[in-house]
Amino acid sequence: MILANAAEVLLNRFVLRPLYPEELTPWRLAVELDPPPKREEVIPLLSLLTRRVGGKAARLGDHLVTWSPPESLALQGNLRRGEQVYTYRLHPRGQTPLNPKNPTEREALSALARRLLDEVLEGVRAKGFRVEGRAVYRREYAQGRGWRVLKGAVLDLWVSPAGEMVLEVDLAFRILCEMTLEAWLAQGHAPPKRVRNTYDDRTWELIRVGEEAPESVRLPAGLSLLEYHTAKGRLPERSKARVAWVRSPKNPREEIPHLTTLLQPVLTLEDLQEEEGATLNLSIPWQQRYGETQQVADWVAKEFGVKKPQPLRVQAHRLESPLLRARTRVGKPADALQVGLYQAKESTLALLSLDATPGWPGFLRKALERAFKASQASVKLREIHAHPSEGLAFREALREAREAGVQAVLVLTSPMSWEARNQLKALLLKEGLPSQFLNLPLRETDRHRWENALLGLLAKAGQQVVALEGSYPAELALGFDAGGKESFRFGGAACAVGQEGSLLLWSLPEAQAGERIPGEVVWDLAEEALLAFKRRQGRLPSKILLLRDGRVPKDEFTLALTRLSQEGVAFDLVSVRKSGGGRIYPTRGRLADGLFVPLEDKTFLLLTVHREFRGTPRPLKMVHEEGNTPLEALARQIYHLTRLYPASGFLFPRLPAPLHLADRLVKEVGRLGVRHLKDVDREKLFFV
Repeated sequence: MILANAAEVLLNRFVLRPLYPEELTPWRLAVELDPPPKREEVIPLLSLLTRRVGGKAARLGDHLVTWSPPESLALQGNLRRGEQVYTYRLHPRGQTPLNPKNPTEREALSALARRLLDEVLEGVRAKGFRVEGRAVYRREYAQGRGWRVLKGAVLDLWVSPAGEMVLEVDLAFRILCEMTLEAWLAQGHAPPKRVRNTYDDRTWELIRVGEEAPESVRLPAGLSLLEYHTAKGRLPERSKARVAWVRSPKNPREEIPHLTTLLQPVLTLEDLQEEEGATLNLSIPWQQRYGETQQVADWVAKEFGVKKPQPLRVQAHRLESPLLRARTRVGKPADALQVGLYQAKESTLALLSLDATPGWPGFLRKALERAFKASQASVKLREIHAHPSEGLAFREALREAREAGVQAVLVLTSPMSWEARNQLKALLLKEGLPSQFLNLPLRETDRHRWENALLGLLAKAGQQVVALEGSYPAELALGFDAGGKESFRFGGAACAVGQEGSLLLWSLPEAQAGERIPGEVVWDLAEEALLAFKRRQGRLPSKILLLRDGRVPKDEFTLALTRLSQEGVAFDLVSVRKSGGGRIYPTRGRLADGLFVPLEDKTFLLLTVHREFRGTPRPLKMVHEEGNTPLEALARQIYHLTRLYPASGFLFPRLPAPLHLADRLVKEVGRLGVRHLKDVDREKLFFV
């Protein structure tokens, strides 16, 4: 049996009321745009139009639907997107009954319901509370010199397949800095990583504070930086502002001049602890969190005219625990250093020591030799006698190490800046040498730290540290991720895992703009994984599990699924979302790893890692987009795949291995660039 220990749990969701009959039959508006937009522009333009026309409107296909009488809307006008201006006309087409059981129509109804929530929040804002998007902060939690922490909740509202409005409430904290960047720096604080405009909510990454005079920095329009902001009414004529160079997460290559008196630091808990010595514990015990969540839900419900919202209760099931195997069965990857790796091959590892102490520390040498002896494989431990400051001589030493068979390098170093560390990593990768950094000082008693480093070194050398014991629906799992907004961006990355974990490899296409992966790239990545499986097994897998980070854009996987069908390979496509799963609360007892909560429409929640000391956990939200494998079997395999991350010896990641690896791959390549990877073996996990 896959399912066991069924129990009822509470979600941080509350049923407000059923939709009224008139809400189920909104007005439909046909849209006419001049000039006719390109196909890819239609959806963004309609989304803009829902805000432009006023009232409560939402997009439904190529039309709009509204709960507002058409005569109360702006039925014609102009709409700007980028440099293009469009003329729009809306033509009422009567009232249209919508079915909440239809996902597309339910999405439109949910968008309309959120307009009601927005109206409620506007009323709250008018009462003096701080409202940001759909987050409302109603009281002060802590304060200090020039900063304060507000406590509130992030809200969402949608329509269920049963036609009921469901409210989600998640408690949240907001750290506000109430002084300008100039004042923050004047107090001797370190520059923050991010800053926000004082006159709107736009945020930037802070690069540096420059030495230039604000009146000497010219903008493309011809005005100086000082003249521009003075003309906007943001500065008095005489200002002591300095120039701050910032960049947008959406365009990380462009440096933009700004003024220190028009920016405020965006602070984190770490900033407050480092700069102010403030120790704030924002982890809320689950009993307290649920009680306060219920209070917020009651307050919001009252604004909707609902006396008592009903908390959502659902059935949850505890999935069987995964069995992890190295040379023998183990409880965690770190045990593989004692009992032997799952699959080990002869290896040569090198040490690059950047301090004055030469040679492998005795306990590291002993640990590696013991691990390989238990694995019935041999290891050679070498040293690289060179320093990055030696320029070409250092590059020659790296090349000699590679030609001598070195597969990965352990770097012992005093703490380095991220910039220096990334430069050295990139230099080593140019020679096909993945590197594992380990900071000094290092003692034998720092066991967790150096065992994690050795596991990372072994994974980077292409060793198979651990595997799963048992059988699963899919013989091959493939994770897809796209570059984040704050990094060098990619149209796709993939990491493949065999059924039990014996096949770990990465794949990366050419850099592409955006977070959508082109269909051709999706198939290229899948095809590469299939060929790797066939080289190992002599056949194609019977079924493949495709895991996509976040929502699956329309048609992104169409080509890949068609080709898989042609090859006779069955498939399941699952969207894995780190947000949107809300919170889970027990009605009795405690929560535990491997909690499976089936919801409607092939959607389920999965709690993969739960630690009591971390407060209330966030489950992953999963949507079974394609395929016929039962949800509980999918959940079991995905949960067990979280145990396969080889570079974490004692704790497990929240995401299944293919996605966690793909996420790490994208971020690492975003830091280092792609030009260093041509000589790196695809089984060397250089990014863990």
